[in-house]
Amino acid sequence: MYMGNQQPYPNYQQANPNAYYQDRHLQSQTLSAISPAVSHGLREAHYLGYQHALTEAVAIGYLMGKGYNYDTAWQTVESWWRPQGTPLPNMY
Repeated sequence: MYMGNQQPYPNYQQANPNAYYQDRHLQSQTLSAISPAVSHGLREAHYLGYQHALTEAVAIGYLMGKGYNYDTAWQTVESWWRPQGTPLPNMY
């Protein structure tokens, strides 16, 4: 269990000297990939409230993790809250 200032996996970097750079690359790659979903959630929060905005942003991120591109994930999630046949709003 992680306790404050103690590292959660103390031997990880010792076992893999490139771990720091791999972690930084993974961090950069992940944050870059989810950036559109985060931006969407922040914009939606102004209009629909934080709970709904976070729900949408996380759902979009989840679908992206399942292999959907951002546009398809966004359209899918937006469609869940609209009556069938209602056009989607313009993407920001």
